[in-house]
Amino acid sequence: MRIVHGLKRDDPIFRWLRRLQPSENTALLGLAVAVGVGTAFAIWAFDIAIEFFHELFQERLAHEILEPLLGPLAIVIALALAGLIVGWIMHRFIGDERHHGVAGIMESVALAGGRLRYHRVPFKAIAAALSLGAGASVGPEDPSVQIGANMGSFFGQRLRFSEERMRIVVAAGAASAIAAAFRAPIAGVFFALEIILGGRFTSGSISVVVLASVIASVFFQVIGQGAPEFGILDYSFAGPHEMIFFTVLGLLLAPIAVLFIRAVYWQEGLWHRYAARLSRPLKTALAGALVGGCAIFVPQIMGPGREFMAAVLHPSPEAQFTIGLLLIIGLLKLFMTTVSLAGGFVGGIFAPTLFVGTMRGSAFGQEIEQILPAGTVGDHESYAIAGMAALMAGVVRAPITAILMVFELTNDYLLILPIMGTTVVCVFLAERFEPSGIYELGLLRKGIRLQQGRDIDVMQSINVREAMTAPAYTIHESATLQELRDLLRQHRVRSLVVVNEDGDLSGIVTLTDLQRAYEASSDGSATTVADIATREVITAGPDEPLWTAISNMGARDVGRLPVLRPGTRQPIGMLSRHDVMRAYNSAITRKVEEQHTNEQVRLHALTGAHVVELTVKPHALVAGQQLRDVNWPNESVIASIRRSGRLIVPHGSTEIYENDTLTFVAAPEVDYELQVLTGQDDNGQPHQRPPQHSRPSRKDREDREDRKSREDREDRKDREDR
Repeated sequence: MRIVHGLKRDDPIFRWLRRLQPSENTALLGLAVAVGVGTAFAIWAFDIAIEFFHELFQERLAHEILEPLLGPLAIVIALALAGLIVGWIMHRFIGDERHHGVAGIMESVALAGGRLRYHRVPFKAIAAALSLGAGASVGPEDPSVQIGANMGSFFGQRLRFSEERMRIVVAAGAASAIAAAFRAPIAGVFFALEIILGGRFTSGSISVVVLASVIASVFFQVIGQGAPEFGILDYSFAGPHEMIFFTVLGLLLAPIAVLFIRAVYWQEGLWHRYAARLSRPLKTALAGALVGGCAIFVPQIMGPGREFMAAVLHPSPEAQFTIGLLLIIGLLKLFMTTVSLAGGFVGGIFAPTLFVGTMRGSAFGQEIEQILPAGTVGDHESYAIAGMAALMAGVVRAPITAILMVFELTNDYLLILPIMGTTVVCVFLAERFEPSGIYELGLLRKGIRLQQGRDIDVMQSINVREAMTAPAYTIHESATLQELRDLLRQHRVRSLVVVNEDGDLSGIVTLTDLQRAYEASSDGSATTVADIATREVITAGPDEPLWTAISNMGARDVGRLPVLRPGTRQPIGMLSRHDVMRAYNSAITRKVEEQHTNEQVRLHALTGAHVVELTVKPHALVAGQQLRDVNWPNESVIASIRRSGRLIVPHGSTEIYENDTLTFVAAPEVDYELQVLTGQDDNGQPHQRPPQHSRPSRKDREDREDRKSREDREDRKDREDR
């Protein structure tokens, strides 16, 4: 059995599996049970830790100790102190991460086979529990997903699973984490399939994910914590005509979703720019003070905000919330969430998006109730529920997960059509303004582009606008042949777009058309461009995929297409076969760059080591030398060489050239030595080597050429093997 063969013989798991001899599928399902139980227990302990830190920082420190001395400022000091501790934990035990939270898990599953550094999770969990307990405006789902995913990765790595199996158990851990954190097993399954696996799954993987999620949910049922998050809701739905108003709510929530996504990364840039000189603990303490200062006036923004959401969904005569109050609280919650995350607190964005969506939905429902006659619409609580799902889906771009999660949080399926309608409208409109969700955008900003589902052809990632030649060279249809010849010579092209008095496309004329006109009549003075131009022209739009334009060119056997401004007949460019070839080269270069970035991520994830890229400068010490002849630091290994857009597998005989980009796996302390060898110090300035007093001999040059030829042959063989 492959699982047993992957283990060491002295491993106790090996001896246990050796005795049982289960099939691989049986072992995988058994592992799903272990992941589900382990994740549920860890989430239970995580919840207890949150309650402990809430009691310690908010009840004891803020209210009992500091409030008698400082009054309202007590919560500011308590949150600043919590931020100081969280920042110290992250700095001391975690360090810098390429991507944190769910985005990091997505990257690892897609590019590194689901291998996560699970030994860091306890420290992250403590920092997250402290962040949530002290009152930072974050949610518990991100650290919960990290706990579950790392639990799955731990078992997978111990059992030496293949990458495909590893991805499945990591997804199973994430699903069980959502099931445990939100008491939502169905939403947990679809979260794992939509977000973690990126839509790539099989029936076998679904079985494992479902089983782990169910086991985690059963665990919380057994310990008496499986009730719906917001209890049983009491609301009314007036009828199908209300779908119009739910659609309007989706339109209103789409800009908020876009604002949420962009505000998170805008805040990150802001803190990186203006708080870069602060140490990590001080930066997080400052974020805590800002959140605490806001909480003096609006305490509802602290923590996940579930109690206040429940109060909005269960209105009472004693607790009525005005439209203005709900809008202000929702806006402040959004802003304080971005401050908390950018400042260094540990948490997620699921709960904040649910909170803000509830506030905006409830406010919209009250607005409709005040405008329309009584009985026209149902209770405003139904709009709050729809707002929860829609905003979460608009931010995370997981509509099925969002819809099912709200159903399970409320334990009510009556609003399925309104919620689906609101969610679809919100996601559709949000994608027009911001194509990527909050996780995908974070990866894109670091150069990681994850394809959903199957891979696509490189040309499908380019549109006509990127490939065309602009502006279009035009000629009026009344121009003479002499003017046509002069314009072709002036622009050094073989075709021109023919336009009419309004500047609209009238046809296309080529150098061949001009030659035929002169052959037909030696005196072409009476002939105009309109007489020889091709009238029926295939055109392209600037935003359509380049592959579509290529197909049209091939089907009609034409060498060029005019590109028209959308909605008009005005030419803005020309697409030729030369442009297509240039675009193809650009697409290949882009693909190679993405593969190179992905390999770096994979290398970092698999080794857990420091990965650094350095470009060989002119006159560098290593330029012109073979790898075996360089005295590299002992704590460094060259993983790859990138030369002129192609990747080279390094060998001892590989010669290093100027402008080569070397990728090292190295200890951080040898960075300076590597910089010196590659011709740059830590300021990025060239490091000059001593001038050579003699030219290489002819034999040396011939040997170098032989080595280069041998190196090229080895590269070709490596590419064929891959």
